[in-house]
Amino acid sequence: MIDSEVIQIAQECGFQVNNVNPLKLEASGREYYRITNKSGKTFVLCYLNPSLGTHLKFEHVSKFLIEQNVRCPNIIYSNAKLGVTIQEDLGDSSLIDLDPLATENISLLDKSIAVLVKIQTANVPQIPKLDQDNLLEQMTRFENIFINDFLSLEKHADLENIKKQAIEELLNQPWMNCHFDFERRNLMLLDDGEICIVDHQDLCSGPVGIDLAGIFIDHYVRYPDKTVMNSLDYYSELHKFDLGSNIIFEWVRWGAIQRNMRILGTLSKIYLDTNRSFRLKDLKTILNNFIELIPDNNFKDLKDYLSGEVQERLQIRLNQI
Repeated sequence: MIDSEVIQIAQECGFQVNNVNPLKLEASGREYYRITNKSGKTFVLCYLNPSLGTHLKFEHVSKFLIEQNVRCPNIIYSNAKLGVTIQEDLGDSSLIDLDPLATENISLLDKSIAVLVKIQTANVPQIPKLDQDNLLEQMTRFENIFINDFLSLEKHADLENIKKQAIEELLNQPWMNCHFDFERRNLMLLDDGEICIVDHQDLCSGPVGIDLAGIFIDHYVRYPDKTVMNSLDYYSELHKFDLGSNIIFEWVRWGAIQRNMRILGTLSKIYLDTNRSFRLKDLKTILNNFIELIPDNNFKDLKDYLSGEVQERLQIRLNQI
């Protein structure tokens, strides 16, 4: 939306606004704007076309997380007819904009893990549960949309086998609350040093590896192996799992395989459906992470196909856009 449209919507919500700054557009279609009223106080207006969905799930989850001391933005106003929520302004310090390997930021990984544990164990009623069909359909987007529709390639036979093993591994993990997009772009560092979560409207019950993958298998930075294993030990300690980091890393591996297959398909679909190059620049890194995490045993041919034919075609395709 242009500024005048945001101002008009804000006014319909009872907010007299004299300044608008666009913040971000999400894959879900949600648009975020910082609005400033006449006294200089700022808020964040989130708009979602009512034909695309509602904010009801976000409001429901927020209520229960806040009650259980999980920091997330307070919702000041909502209007379902207009497709608007107005939330407190958390500032601009998303963890995605900070170097997590810098000395002053080293503690943020473990802080994020502590927040994740609080989310996973929070009592949030009436949330959906992922199941085998959900997980499989999400992975199938990789071959149907990314491989076939976006790259115009034939799928490799071993994709069926990697999906089958991923399902088996995920079903054997602990299942808890799953943010479903627990990555640095959705974690805000507040002035008091606390971490606040955003975009939690997709909270569901799912395998713990999916959210662990979101924070450890980062699209923009690679953590040293020792850092990963130490933080996984910390995660195990917080949950009192009495499990070694090597076991929990396997949860991360298969969570990341499922998650990256889903994301590659989803981002490709957004481009094909809307012609928006939303995060297409991330596809190469996400594909590289996916390839690296696939076990060498039994999947050498698949890894060769992905690192050869698929990577080459992806580069050609991106150069055309």
